[in-house]
Amino acid sequence: MDTFIIIFLLAVIALILILFFYDRYKKDRKAKDPLLYIDGLKAMLDGYEEAAFSKFRQVVAEESDNIDAYIRIGNILRKYGKPDKALQVHKDLTLRHGLSPDEKKLILKSLALDFFDLKDAESARVTLEELLSLNGNDRWAIEKLLDIHCLNDDWEAAIETKEKLIKMDGKKSKAGLAIYKFLNGVKYFDDREYHKARVIFKEAVGMDAGCTPAYIFIGDSYLAENRLEDAVTIWRKMIHAIPDESQYVLGRLKKALFDLGKFGEISTICSEILAASPKNLAARLTLAEYYYKKGEYTNTAEHLNLALDEHPDSFMPTLELARLYLADGDRKKLGDLIDKLQERLETVENTYRCNRCGQISETRKWLCPSCKAVDSFVRK
Repeated sequence: MDTFIIIFLLAVIALILILFFYDRYKKDRKAKDPLLYIDGLKAMLDGYEEAAFSKFRQVVAEESDNIDAYIRIGNILRKYGKPDKALQVHKDLTLRHGLSPDEKKLILKSLALDFFDLKDAESARVTLEELLSLNGNDRWAIEKLLDIHCLNDDWEAAIETKEKLIKMDGKKSKAGLAIYKFLNGVKYFDDREYHKARVIFKEAVGMDAGCTPAYIFIGDSYLAENRLEDAVTIWRKMIHAIPDESQYVLGRLKKALFDLGKFGEISTICSEILAASPKNLAARLTLAEYYYKKGEYTNTAEHLNLALDEHPDSFMPTLELARLYLADGDRKKLGDLIDKLQERLETVENTYRCNRCGQISETRKWLCPSCKAVDSFVRK
């Protein structure tokens, strides 16, 4: 009798164990079934975010430890204009125990993007620094940190961060730092501390001899101190270094030379530019203007027609020729010019666009006022 009871109890225990492990087997099998998760990834790759969102929600309902699915749910929420909800999803993940280093990095990256969308630059900065504490060579995090420093006008921190990126690329040249060095000097210029500003601008030129805005602002700082000769000298230095950028200082040079009683030197300057940059529109138009003011209309027309041939999309040579023919009373040439003008497509003159956010400006800017991108303006 005792033996029968023992055997019966052992049988019951064995049955319980079989049922327990079978149930776990079924759950584990269901949890490890990757098909639904894979379908969600495929939907994302194909651009069907709503379908992906639905599938990932089903995945986490059945497999609550699928961290990647949660991260993707939050990312989709952010993409569809709900960064606050995305932030909540990603924040909840940080409270989980047993996260792998890679999972922590992915969560922090998503959190940083949530904060960016919420315009919480300080929280984004803290998150990125935490991410870099896990991997100091995370290029994405360093680049995003650079964006934050630009948003905050913290140019000293931006310079330090940019230096890290340059070292990561194995570059010895510091040319990439010049624009940030220049922007650091602008704050002193704006505060009318012109000497301090010039010191920094000259450091920028030392880093990159082609740093256009540094030359411009060095000259402007001299002008602010009524040092016209020094302004002319630095702008002429810029023209020799980067003749293709001369259009940014030619107007300033004309005025400064006129005020110094040396306007005739503009002819020599423009000739030097054209020798180095034969199709330089600004130099060609300035030289034509010089001859026009001297009453030498034949030379004026020669340069304007050259400009028109070399730059068919620009309206400036056409307008200047029209003014010349009106002054000269040559109605036939004026009529021919108008006919030629009607055959051309309308274009926008001297318009710049930020290649990051699309902001439009009539002048070139070195810091986008909208998205704070550095040196991002290009001709449309």
